[in-house]
Amino acid sequence: MSETNNKNETDLVNDAFKDDKRSNDRTCIISGATGSKETLIRLVLGPDETLVPDLANKLPGRGLWISANRAILDDNIASGKFTKAVSRSLKASYKQDAGDLPSLIERLLTRRCLDRLGLEQRAGNIVTGFDKIKAETVGKSARDIIGYITASDSSDDGRNKMSAAMPAEAIMSSLFSREQLSQALGKDNVVHVAVFNSGGAKILRAELDRLKRYRGIPE
Repeated sequence: MSETNNKNETDLVNDAFKDDKRSNDRTCIISGATGSKETLIRLVLGPDETLVPDLANKLPGRGLWISANRAILDDNIASGKFTKAVSRSLKASYKQDAGDLPSLIERLLTRRCLDRLGLEQRAGNIVTGFDKIKAETVGKSARDIIGYITASDSSDDGRNKMSAAMPAEAIMSSLFSREQLSQALGKDNVVHVAVFNSGGAKILRAELDRLKRYRGIPE
């Protein structure tokens, strides 16, 4: 992302709503940082005047865009800067309490990842279990592994051994507990998950990247 420098508040508002059909970039209403629709988070004002996270970018209405970073959002809500930025963007006074918004966004981002993981399981693009994945890493299919997900409450030893066997380009993730992974995949005690290359797996990778950024986890 690139920071927008030397811009006043009106410029930030105008940039936030500029819909350049030649570009996928959008502008954060708080910082002026720019990024693609897939890396920012869209908010839409609902009928009850509350802000609704539109993570699929499909809800009708005029959207507000914010950077995918919970720490920044928490700080700006606490300081009142977020409310001011929303009011400027909507060109109307916004007085709703946004204190629960950061937690709601994180829950929804997490659910999108786990739902996509379940879809990839049903499509046959997932292998679970230490031994089964280990066997895949030494076969011809190793180059097709684009992601390795391990439970956040797994042992360091198992995680380190499996991570070392993964292709260098595979994304590594330990964002979810074994309970969350087990529920998403409909299996008991899921600790290790390998994700194989597919169109859906690429979507999963993008969703994992966005959740990592939101939690402030280094790339």
